[in-house]
Amino acid sequence: MKVSSLKIFLLTGFLFTACDRDFEEINANPNNPEAVNPELLLVTVIRSTVNSMVNEAFSTGNVVAQFAAEIREPGTDRYLWGSFGTWDNGYGNLRDVNNLYAIATERNLDQYRGIALVMKSLIFARMTDCYGDLPYAEALQGKAEQPVYAPRYDRQQDIYAGILAELTEANRLLAGATGTVRNDILYNGDVTRWRRLANSLRLRLLLRQSNRVDPSAAMREIMADPGQSPLILANADNAVLRYVESPNLYPLTGQRSGFFLDRRLSKTLADRLNATRDPRLAVYAQPTTESKDAAAAGRGPLAWAGVRNGELDANLGSSIDRRVSPLGDLYYRGLQVAAPAQGLVMTAAETNFILAEAAQRGWIVGNPETYYLNGIRASIDYYRTVSGVNLNATPEYLSQSGVAFEAARALELIGTQKWIALYFNDLQAWHEWKRTGIPALAPSVVNNNSNQIPVRFRYPTDQQVTNRTSYEEAVARQGPDDINTKVWWDGN
Repeated sequence: MKVSSLKIFLLTGFLFTACDRDFEEINANPNNPEAVNPELLLVTVIRSTVNSMVNEAFSTGNVVAQFAAEIREPGTDRYLWGSFGTWDNGYGNLRDVNNLYAIATERNLDQYRGIALVMKSLIFARMTDCYGDLPYAEALQGKAEQPVYAPRYDRQQDIYAGILAELTEANRLLAGATGTVRNDILYNGDVTRWRRLANSLRLRLLLRQSNRVDPSAAMREIMADPGQSPLILANADNAVLRYVESPNLYPLTGQRSGFFLDRRLSKTLADRLNATRDPRLAVYAQPTTESKDAAAAGRGPLAWAGVRNGELDANLGSSIDRRVSPLGDLYYRGLQVAAPAQGLVMTAAETNFILAEAAQRGWIVGNPETYYLNGIRASIDYYRTVSGVNLNATPEYLSQSGVAFEAARALELIGTQKWIALYFNDLQAWHEWKRTGIPALAPSVVNNNSNQIPVRFRYPTDQQVTNRTSYEEAVARQGPDDINTKVWWDGN
């Protein structure tokens, strides 16, 4: 996951020199947009961003949120964290977003301007949630009229304020847009659904910073006028990338089976889903090989079992493959074999759980139980549709202890079901756990971080060379550049 300093140089445009030919070629000038059609940039921005989210969900997000555990090379599980690609992938994709916005502005294409702002907001939110303070206002200005090669790191609270303002502006632009959107592989040119994503992302971020900033007024404004601020409340409006054929293949299909099989169902998730007979277990993971053999011989039912995160080497013997569940075949069916999984950006389940918590805390008017049940049903219905497995949110499932809504345990129940629904959704479950502490997670059995679950990514080491002054200012303000320094909104 490490990248060379040259790659960072090409992706970020943060170095002090501007005369290098490659530097000139890849740094877009927002005041002199390149002669390219916006739809060509749009498809690249969407595909690259969502593919990064899928890959990071598999490699890091699922592991640190304890959906999955590593059985052969447990570096992530044991918190041997180096430099992750979120920073470089993010700024690389933002270069194209800046180009898209500049072209759309020059040509008065509000539909593309609005979408560019949504994608910019999504990418910057992903990055700041992982790192905290980072270059925002001065980022990617290497070829501006007054170029900036060592951009300052903005405070996370200021980044959040900027993102929320740009999402509001995106909704406004898209509401008035009349032009056609081409090459939209996320929403097929439907600007109303892009508005739903913009406003749902606003809710996500308002909730995420709620330990620091009261979200009630902004949330009530959004909820007051569904026509002005539509939301993702039904699966038909989910922001998911549907992979069809090359080059839009599910990212994990390019990996060999050993890579996929290194990550197995975590005992944390397995125990939770087995305890409530959660129907999603049949999609999230496969039965153990031992149980499949036993069932075929008439000696028992299919069973799903997990392994502890950071398990002792002594317990990861040769039979581990047969004893613990692989992740679901929704996500991988062999090298270059198409998998039906979709790239999750934001879903109706998440939006409903956000509203359930907001209603429970009195921030908005509404019934928290209704939103809670809508979230569960949306999640289960989604996985029935995408997997083809006959899953249902049955009355028996919804009414059992540990699932049925109880006012006294409402926040715990909402947080737990939200965690389950965020499986394979970027790094969102980790961020929500940081904010709420729900569910209660124990550190990996064997770990390299003094029995602490990491709460942050380190900055790329190249920043200490290419942008040292700004880097040092950020560290002095935010705290040590390590995996235990909380970001601003993490008040848990």
